[in-house]
Amino acid sequence: MALGKRKRRDQVGLSNPFADTSADENAADLHAHFRHHFEAKFKPLEGISLSIKGIETEVPESVDLESDWEGLTDTEDNGGPQIIHHQLSEAAETEVPNKELRAFMSTKPPSSRPALTPKTKNIEQSDADEMASDAANLKKDLALQRLLKESHLLESQSALSVSGRNRHKAVDMRLQDLGSKTSLYAQPKMPLSHRRGIIAKSTEKEDARRREAQENGIILEKATKAKKGSEARRQRAIGAPTVGRFQGGMLKLSKRDVADIQGPKKSVKRKR
Repeated sequence: MALGKRKRRDQVGLSNPFADTSADENAADLHAHFRHHFEAKFKPLEGISLSIKGIETEVPESVDLESDWEGLTDTEDNGGPQIIHHQLSEAAETEVPNKELRAFMSTKPPSSRPALTPKTKNIEQSDADEMASDAANLKKDLALQRLLKESHLLESQSALSVSGRNRHKAVDMRLQDLGSKTSLYAQPKMPLSHRRGIIAKSTEKEDARRREAQENGIILEKATKAKKGSEARRQRAIGAPTVGRFQGGMLKLSKRDVADIQGPKKSVKRKR
């Protein structure tokens, strides 16, 4: 687009037909200053095209305004607004995991417990495997101990013997291991001669079994010796005397009680 010759402007409407040079220079300096400040703080922007209004020189009034002029082209700015085009590459959208998105959108407060890392998961898994192996080994040890203790029950097994008898004996042994005070086969009331005979017979069988096992190289369980029952402390009523026996409204003291009360006698040597 080309225009004809420039016409004389009305001097009444405009006092100065051209823009003020000092104002344009100040605007350009300010723009350059802001641009340097921005580039110093941030990275310079790529692909920025600026269209700055050209600076017009001051023409004296003596110059003929009707001089030949070819006019304006489409590329020149006709005093319009300053346009700045910013061409920025679109940032790639990062995908947020569904777990974090649900935690962000939920109304519950976030937990202070840190998330388990693969390293801690591996450690916990190894600990669980060790506990499982320890439990399996303990179970096998218990089964082996029971086999050693109950192996003698299978030696006297015959076709005519009752299968439940050995099972009852095995249950009795397991109860004694767990802390049972008496055996299922213990008979509290019987003649003393019978009791002594039963104890002697069982002791003889146990000694023979251990002797044969030692000769054949068989490992048996450790022999547990019967503990002698300590003398039970006599139970006394509330308010009863702690020394002697109260019988028939009378306190009876034995010689031992009197000796305990008096204490050891001290021998005094007389000087001659």
